[in-house]
Amino acid sequence: MNVLVTGGCGFIGSNLVRYLLNLPESGIGCLVNLDALTYAGNPANLRRGEG
Repeated sequence: MNVLVTGGCGFIGSNLVRYLLNLPESGIGCLVNLDALTYAGNPANLRRGEG
């Protein structure tokens, strides 16, 4: 299953991305984070999940 998360660098989106990446046996083939990086988006929110 492929997943697209919009707003994934904000507070809620980054927690959702981390949650999805840590699910055991989730079946996620590709997770894409799409964010405009305005005042609410902070790429540092996802530093632990890089890779």
